[in-house]
Amino acid sequence: METQLGWHGVAVDALSGFATDYARYRPGTRFFAFFVAERSGENASLYVNPLNTELSSGDREGPASRGPAFEQKVPTITLNDLLDKLSVRALDFVSMDIELAEPRALEGFDLVRFHPSLVCVESHLQVRQAILDYFSSRGYAVVGLYLRADRANLYFTPAGRHP
Repeated sequence: METQLGWHGVAVDALSGFATDYARYRPGTRFFAFFVAERSGENASLYVNPLNTELSSGDREGPASRGPAFEQKVPTITLNDLLDKLSVRALDFVSMDIELAEPRALEGFDLVRFHPSLVCVESHLQVRQAILDYFSSRGYAVVGLYLRADRANLYFTPAGRHP
């Protein structure tokens, strides 16, 4: 989206090591190293698998349990606080893949205020119902269009609106 459509954005990841690649390969994206959570200004435990950082998680029993992992403390921030600091008023697209921490992150995100047109959220079975409840209670509906191609994520739009 950045190279083909000229979009710019914000990326947040608890692993600060991604900053260099964002600066090099996605210069239109501002990168921040935080653990997105329901409260800002705390420290969250991130369990990092040094052999494969894709298996890192805030849940010791989650993906990080599939191999060696060490605990790293990462500062937390809510999406509301980060977007306010950046003076963001509206979002076109939000993508969230934070290994079972999606419900916690959504608690700190005012979906009605920022009103994104499309949201993609990784939806592991353990947290899927909480994610569905969050969006439904705020007037968003699941977009079935992507279900055949992508079973790991759910896509949401404001009810009655389709991409």
